[in-house]
Amino acid sequence: MVIHISNLSLDNSFPVAHDDIMEKELHWFLSYRIPEEQRFAIFGSDHFIYMIGGLLLIIGMSILVRKLNEKQAMIFIRSCALFLFAFYFVRAYLWYNYHWSSHILDFVPLHLCILSGFLLPVLVFMENKLLWNLTYSILLPGAVVAIITPENTLNFYHAYGWMPMVYYIWHILVIAIPVMQVASGKLRPDIRLFPKVILVLAGYAGLVYIFNKRMDTNFLYLNNAARGTPLEAFQDWLGNPGYLLPLVALVILICFLMFLPWYFLTPKTYVDTPSEKPPSD
Repeated sequence: MVIHISNLSLDNSFPVAHDDIMEKELHWFLSYRIPEEQRFAIFGSDHFIYMIGGLLLIIGMSILVRKLNEKQAMIFIRSCALFLFAFYFVRAYLWYNYHWSSHILDFVPLHLCILSGFLLPVLVFMENKLLWNLTYSILLPGAVVAIITPENTLNFYHAYGWMPMVYYIWHILVIAIPVMQVASGKLRPDIRLFPKVILVLAGYAGLVYIFNKRMDTNFLYLNNAARGTPLEAFQDWLGNPGYLLPLVALVILICFLMFLPWYFLTPKTYVDTPSEKPPSD
């Protein structure tokens, strides 16, 4: 059964079905009859279950690739990336049929985490050092932030309904794939690429900003702060577009901090000549 926005109205911020729809069939998808205590609550017990479960899963996957030989580890990482790509279409199907909006622009993969579903499956078959470093320093921490402070739209859904589950499976994979690349030794973050990563991100954000203004969208949250996230506090404090200033500063700082430990952990000779392996003991 397909439910579109025309079949729903908002009453006290919760969707209400006009038609006599079977509650059992929709219980897993919409929250209009779900008791408040069963809904997803940010920093509630279910939220911590998702976060702790995701952390354990990422650690387990990283340990696994370290135990596998190089070929087996690459097959596993590539399989995860291809699963992420296929999972996008599952997400799109559920989003179109059961989410409040079915506008075609909702499916344009311009959000960085959604873009990852197309970028990572390509990168696992490439040796593009710049894009892998961008994935590690920008997409990975972005997905971590999304897991810790998700938009409050999740509050409208059952804690273990499709929306929170799809949301967390997606972001856990976006984190796990570059982490596994690092764990397997295929990715070595290089702080010398920090300026290029920022330039690539700035160029991409500039194009998305123009797209947002022309199409009245909010990709990368460059038009408005995401509800229920720290960006909302920045917007309340500095207004719009003033909130973009601390956002830009925060992104640059996080990106730098993602690279910084590797400068100290990596032998100096290896930092200066990235094409050479560090001498073995």
